Amino acid sequence: MNQARALTLPVLLFLAAACAKKEPKPLHSEPWLAHPPKSADAASDAAPPRTRYTLSDRSRIRFELPSRSGTVRGSLGRVSGELELELTELAQSRAQVRADLDSIDLDESTDPALLARVRNALELSDAGQTASVTSFDLTRLEDLSPSALEPAPEGRAASPFTRRARGTAVGNLLLHGFRVVRRIAVEVDFGFGEDRRTPSTVLIRNRTPLVISLETHAIQAVEPETREDRDRVQRLHPGAHARAPEALVNIELYGTKID
Repeated sequence: MNQARALTLPVLLFLAAACAKKEPKPLHSEPWLAHPPKSADAASDAAPPRTRYTLSDRSRIRFELPSRSGTVRGSLGRVSGELELELTELAQSRAQVRADLDSIDLDESTDPALLARVRNALELSDAGQTASVTSFDLTRLEDLSPSALEPAPEGRAASPFTRRARGTAVGNLLLHGFRVVRRIAVEVDFGFGEDRRTPSTVLIRNRTPLVISLETHAIQAVEPETREDRDRVQRLHPGAHARAPEALVNIELYGTKID
């Protein structure tokens, strides 16, 4: 009996001490909420809204191509594409522009016989040998001024209003089967109508001509086809270059907001 009491007393004392011992308080390194509301997560992860525009048939890509016979001037008439603009953070905008090389049209002042040579240089006459579409995929905008687009003044009611931004468009140019990273100095006019917060139209132009190396894209020079033609051109233009190393390109892209 005495032995049982001797064993029971220490056990009771241990249990009493265990019940009296307090649980340690949890340590908090930051005063955050244990379970933040879903709205807080959505606000922190939300990306600036994008506004979409489609290019209209007014868009043109114009070019100048020097040759022995003189400068070839023309344009590409079938231009299409879409723009996704983040108006509150223009640097995050994206775009794709496509132009059909088969839509080449030469100015009236240019010798019509040169059109066949231009098409031959681009290998457009060989069906299926070379893609007839050239494209530019915008990956980012740099050196922007301003970096975000402000709404139009409310005081002007629904009267047309334009804001302008300048920057450098960086993207991939695909031409004649060769893809090259290019930088283009551009200016963009944003046209506002009844909606004073979101522009309904955009107009994109390059500030300086885009210089494209024909050699980089493996494009043959635009030259007279026969020896007689070459001799005649040499007599008329002594010292003329034997090939056209570069083309000068200017863009004029009209975009309309997609509802």
